[in-house]
Amino acid sequence: MARTDTATKLVRLQAKGQLTLPAQFRRRLNVDEDTMLRVTLHENGMTITPLRSERTDPPLREFSSADITRFLREDRLDRATAAKVQRLLGRTHAA
Repeated sequence: MARTDTATKLVRLQAKGQLTLPAQFRRRLNVDEDTMLRVTLHENGMTITPLRSERTDPPLREFSSADITRFLREDRLDRATAAKVQRLLGRTHAA
């Protein structure tokens, strides 16, 4: 599918109002389960837009893996939550 193509797929809402974005759309937009999406309601429909970080300023501080591990231990997070935080921060080892 070329970048200028418009694609349309029919999807069905699940019982709790969830919908699955077609794999073709996810690949084209480079989104996954960690991507935040903005859902905007319009008069006759809605748009779903992936949010991208547009950080141009340098970070105020960089934290090392050891810092992150220490923070997670100090917060006394359960193992699953700590693993999710590290995954979201791009860290791969568990606290």
